[in-house]
Amino acid sequence: MSRRGRSAGVSAPEALVALLLGLFLAHLGFTTMARLRSGQARLATRTDGLMAMRVARHVLRSELRRGRPGEDWVASPDSLSLRAFRGTGLVCPHDTVTAELTVSYGGNRRPDPSKDSLLLVRADGSSEVRALVAVTAASTSCGPIAEEALETWELDTGVAPGSVLARLFERGSYHVNSSALRYRRGASGRQPLTPEVWSGATAWSQAGARLGFQAYPRDALAGEPWSAFLAWTESE
Repeated sequence: MSRRGRSAGVSAPEALVALLLGLFLAHLGFTTMARLRSGQARLATRTDGLMAMRVARHVLRSELRRGRPGEDWVASPDSLSLRAFRGTGLVCPHDTVTAELTVSYGGNRRPDPSKDSLLLVRADGSSEVRALVAVTAASTSCGPIAEEALETWELDTGVAPGSVLARLFERGSYHVNSSALRYRRGASGRQPLTPEVWSGATAWSQAGARLGFQAYPRDALAGEPWSAFLAWTESE
């Protein structure tokens, strides 16, 4: 064979080096891809946990700040029971005991006699509870308030003159159950409000008059647990 033919070939050591280099590059590529996938999974898990925590903190703070601790809501180790206020009606003055109030209402949703009650508040701050029986269009006027903005609320029993506000609420409770924050209205089932991302260690936390929420991620990829302040358990 001529010298020209021998120089155009590839020696065994060169081929081995090329093969090892190719294997190294392939291994490096697979390792980098695996790390990227692991990082993406960790980021996605962490994001889900943070979003769940933010939803829980927003919902619970909104509910608790509308009521007074010990009267409108009570925290126990496994639940948070409350009057979930959904709106407020300005009560038109009346001179006699009556089971029908004319109100100007505004709230998060429409009144529902099948599940709602009223906390009637007087000018001096005292209050009493009545069940809501029916809601109809108002047939009487109320000073400068436009008639189309008025409603008549029928109560289960009569109420004496003096009420200025009618706060609409439903009975409910919040639970940390099956890895998620869940809301239960009356005797209905517990409806999830967040993804199922927490471990069984997640619970309310109480230190003195401070009520908080401690969320432990179910997946170790999510990182450290989160904590949030919710409300004071004693009125100021």
